[in-house]
Amino acid sequence: MRRQERLRLLGILRDGMANGGAVHGEGVVESPLSDFTCPDLLAEEQRVFFRETPLFMGLSADLPENGSYWADSETGLPILMTRDDAGEFRAFANTCRHRGAQVVPEGRGNGPRFSCPFHAWTYSNRGDLIAVNRAERFGDFDKAGRGLIELPCAEKYGMLWVRPTPGDEIDVDAALAGLEDDMAHWELPEHSYGASQIIPANVNWKLAVDTFGENYHFDVLHRETLANDIRGNLQTHDTFGSNYRMVFASIPGFAEANAKEPNIENWPFRRLTLSVYFIYPNTIFLVDGAAVDVVRIFPDGNSTRKSKTAHSFYVRPQVRAYFEDPEFPERRYEDRFEGFNNVVVNEDYKMAESTQRCAETGIQSHVLFGRNEPALLHYHNAHRRGLGRPLLEAR
Repeated sequence: MRRQERLRLLGILRDGMANGGAVHGEGVVESPLSDFTCPDLLAEEQRVFFRETPLFMGLSADLPENGSYWADSETGLPILMTRDDAGEFRAFANTCRHRGAQVVPEGRGNGPRFSCPFHAWTYSNRGDLIAVNRAERFGDFDKAGRGLIELPCAEKYGMLWVRPTPGDEIDVDAALAGLEDDMAHWELPEHSYGASQIIPANVNWKLAVDTFGENYHFDVLHRETLANDIRGNLQTHDTFGSNYRMVFASIPGFAEANAKEPNIENWPFRRLTLSVYFIYPNTIFLVDGAAVDVVRIFPDGNSTRKSKTAHSFYVRPQVRAYFEDPEFPERRYEDRFEGFNNVVVNEDYKMAESTQRCAETGIQSHVLFGRNEPALLHYHNAHRRGLGRPLLEAR
């Protein structure tokens, strides 16, 4: 984000550290718990959000060089993403045109071609069918029309986008809806891939998204973890179409900056803050002083009470040596996952599971979003708007 915007946000947080901060919501909102338990709603979400909507998949660092590939099935459709021999980002349905088997197993790698493990039909990293095993016995057909099914994809600002249904091109700026400047100024193409993990949870996918929607709970649920580093019940509030941005304040960072540098214009924004973005419809994007995290949250099959969180992080070039110290191989990467999981899995998702259980009992019909939880109202109304459902309103 531009310097003036960083200064504006730092000013809001500095005032909030001293005076408690503004409350951004319009009022208390009732949100129906059936949103987390209705199978018909889940089916519509899977169709609209996870097949028809452009999805932020990861960063350019996931495909670091020509010939690299990444196979991912978290959307429900096996997707093969490649950087072809000319350096172009491409995406395909990862399914063989012969018998429909998945061609490339999950994961990342490098190679110019892919051979299906069922009958060894072979495709290039541009998706072309280049060889049919024992073609003379199989029979004649037009190979030119039997390449991997190409999916709309786009690469911009160091971000990779895919829509899991063939069709029109993806307009990244339209999807970001005003966040283009933020993404450009984070210098995402300079980040390197760190590591990935998949987190299963017994919660509806939207309830998992909600755990990243406010810091009102930090001083209670995270009193032994995040509350030592991040000021609770204080956040900025900015909307960008269906997307959202909130910025949190580092307690030790602001204390040090206030003590050493009275001029806020000299404060190092990224070291003093945690920027939390909701990228519609299902991604939380986190920016701190060392790295960025892409947290993609999906339904797990057809169950309303199961989700998968696909978490990857990417390291800033300025701190890469810290993560790759040869005296401590892999320890730094593991430390980052350990810290994330201590908070998200052991605290946030554990609490969300209790909400899911209560929702399924039907003992109460609604939960409440407070004036100090504006992101939650935004998330839910963004999803409702995407499905053409009535919006929630403050009362």
